[in-house]
Amino acid sequence: MIITYPVQLPYTLGSQQRVVPDAMYNNSENLSGSFPMGKNRFWHGGVHLHPTDRETPIRAIADGELVAYRYDAVDVTDAFFDKVAYSRSFVLLKHETDLGHTALGINKLTFYSLYMHLRAWKEVKDKADGLAVNFLRKNVPAHPDTGRDGHPVLDKHKKPVIAKEHAEAEVPTADGACHSGNGHLRVRRGDILGYCGSIPDNLATPSRGIHFEILFDDVAFLNNANKSVWGRCVLTEALSVRDELMVQKTITVDPAKPLTVDSHGDAGDYIKIRIDHDVYWIADDQVSNKEVEVLDPQQKKKIIKKTQTFANAKMLHGFRKHPKKNEKTLAKGTSIVPWLGPLLNVGEFREETYDGRVWIQVYAPDADKLYWAEKKAVHYTSDADWPHFYKLEEHGMFSSDGFIDDEGLDKLLASYEKDRTEKNLSALADDEDKLRHLITKHPTEWSSLDIAKRFDRVTKEEFGPAKLSPEKFAKLAIHIERLSFWEQVSGVPNASGVWHAHPIKFIEQLAKCMWLSQSELRDLMPGVKDESLATHSFNLNKTMMQWGFSNRLEQTHYLAQGAHESGEMALMTELPSKYASSASRYKGRGFVQVTSESNYGTLNTYLNEHVREVDLQKNPEFLGSDSYLAFAASCWYWRVTDVRQSAIKGLTDNVVDEVGRVINRGPGRRNDLSHPPVNRDARLNIFHHMKRVALE
Repeated sequence: MIITYPVQLPYTLGSQQRVVPDAMYNNSENLSGSFPMGKNRFWHGGVHLHPTDRETPIRAIADGELVAYRYDAVDVTDAFFDKVAYSRSFVLLKHETDLGHTALGINKLTFYSLYMHLRAWKEVKDKADGLAVNFLRKNVPAHPDTGRDGHPVLDKHKKPVIAKEHAEAEVPTADGACHSGNGHLRVRRGDILGYCGSIPDNLATPSRGIHFEILFDDVAFLNNANKSVWGRCVLTEALSVRDELMVQKTITVDPAKPLTVDSHGDAGDYIKIRIDHDVYWIADDQVSNKEVEVLDPQQKKKIIKKTQTFANAKMLHGFRKHPKKNEKTLAKGTSIVPWLGPLLNVGEFREETYDGRVWIQVYAPDADKLYWAEKKAVHYTSDADWPHFYKLEEHGMFSSDGFIDDEGLDKLLASYEKDRTEKNLSALADDEDKLRHLITKHPTEWSSLDIAKRFDRVTKEEFGPAKLSPEKFAKLAIHIERLSFWEQVSGVPNASGVWHAHPIKFIEQLAKCMWLSQSELRDLMPGVKDESLATHSFNLNKTMMQWGFSNRLEQTHYLAQGAHESGEMALMTELPSKYASSASRYKGRGFVQVTSESNYGTLNTYLNEHVREVDLQKNPEFLGSDSYLAFAASCWYWRVTDVRQSAIKGLTDNVVDEVGRVINRGPGRRNDLSHPPVNRDARLNIFHHMKRVALE
C-alpha cells in the first residue's frame, strides 16, 4: 500500500514513506480537535492539523475515488459563529486496496479520507503551476483540435489534427453545494485538494488548519482472517532454532580399540572423534575413558599408563556437526518471516519430519539467515495483524448520541488531560499511545439527522459551566447543520454508526504494508500488461515478503531493476541474442534475470535445500515458465549478491548505477566500478519514475 500524509514531508532515508509523525502533527492535537473527543465530550472522529506554513498544500493521502466535494466561494458565518468566518469546504475520498493474498483468500481494505475546513475557493483559485488545486479531472476523448477562432486545425495535408485522449483538470464548482465525484477520474496520491482554512473551534479566533479524518464502514480487516503477513513480523515467544536438521549417522567400531579423539574438540556433552578420514560428534555417554598400558613413545621399551577413550558398544551414533553449536534461541521480539502456509503454497517451502516432530524454516532478515524450527513452537505476529489496535463502541441508551459515555474511555481521556496539564511526560506518552490505537464507532458528526436529539444533553445541568441555553443551543444546531453533508452523499456508511481511526496512527501503520496491489504495480510499471499482472503480482509480493523486503527504498530499487531486466514482466526469459549454444541454455531468466551455468547450479542447490526439489540444470526453462520460481530466484540473487547494502544507500543516480553493476556482474564483484551498468539510461528512467510514484 502506498500511502502518505496529507501534508507532504520529504522522504527520510530508512523511513517508510514519511510515516514518523513530526512535531507539527503532535502539536496539532494539543491545539484543538483531539481524537476521539472534542469539546463538551462530543465524539470527534479525526484530528485538526495546523501546518506551520499555511501555504502548504493539502494532498490526497492515496489513490482513490472522489466521493464528493464542497467548495464555498468565500468563508461563511452563522448565528453561532456570528463574529468570525469559518471554512466549510471539504473533499471526501474512498480508497480500496489489497492487504495481502494468501491461499485462504484476499484481505481487502476499504476506507474513506475526509479533508474538512479547506480554504474558500476565492482565496486559492489563482494558485498556479505545481500549487494549483488539481484533484478534479475528467477524461477528454480524442477529438478534432480547434483553434482560437473555433475552426478545426488542419495539418499540411489539409486533414484535421486530432487531439489525443487525455485527462483535463476542471475548476471545482464553488457554490457551497455538495457535488458528486461521479464521472471524474480517480484522484492520485499527492493531488492537491486545497489549502488550510479556518476551523470553527473557537468563537473568537478559529484556528488555521483542517480537520482530517479516516473512517470505515466495517473493520473486518483488523481480524486478518486470511492470515496475511506484511510489514515487520516478530516472534511473540522465544524460539529454539537449528541451523540445519542434522541426520544422525550410525558408525560401526571395535570396542576393544581406542578411538581417536580430536584434541581440539569441545568439552561438554559431546566429543569429536575421527574415524578414517571422517569426523563425528558423539554424545559422551556412548564412550568410556580407561587407563591402559602402552609403550612410551619416547622410550620404546618402557611401559606407561595412559587414559584412552573406548566405545561402549559396537555401534555409535553421531553427527557431522556439534549439535549444541547447531542450536540457538531467537529472543522474543526477533524479526522473522515464517516459511509456511497460507502465505506460501505447498512446493514453495519445506516441511520436514525430524525427531518425530514437524519442522519448518524461518527467515531472519536482520541476520539474512534461514533457521529450522519446530512448527508448533513458532508463535509470531506481523503488522498485518494490526497489533495494539483495539475496537471500542458504546452500548446502551446513550450509544446513539454525539457524546462519549464509555466509562473506560472517559477515564483514559481524563488521565490524558491530567497528565498533559501536569506535564507528566511518561504517563502522557502511554495515554497518547492508547488513544491513538483506538478504533471507535459512533455517529458521524457530519449528519444533519436528529441534531437536537443527538446533542441536547449539552443543555443539561451535567455540563456545568459548558451548559448551553436553549437559545444558544438552537444556534449550535443550525451551525452543525450547515457543516453537515452526509445525507447529500450517496454510498457512505450509515450515519448512526461509523468506525473511526486516529488518522496519523492509521497512516503510520498502513504505510508498513509492502504488499502492492495490481493498481499500484501498474502505476509503478506503466508498460506492464494486465495479463502479466494477473499472473505475477501475487508471486512478486509474497516472495518479497518471504525474503524479508521490509524497506520501501530497497523495494523500489528491486522493482526498478526487475522491471528493466524483464521488460516490465513481459520477458521472464531473455530473448535470443549473441550467446553461443552452450551459454544460451543458461541465459537470463526470472524477474531479475539469473544467468550462467554456475549461478543456475548454485541456485539449484539452494532451492533443493530450502524450497523444493527441482533440477534447473536439466530443466533451466523452469525459471522462465514457473512464476513463483521466477521471483524466488530473483530474491535469492538479490540476497547472495548482497545488493541490499547498495540499494539502501539512497535515491541518487550513483546508487542506481551501483545496484545495476552488482546485478549485472554477480557475486563477489560489487566493487567493480570501471564500467557503467548495462543500459544505464533505461535503468535510470525506470527508477526515477518509480521514485516519484512510491517515495515522493
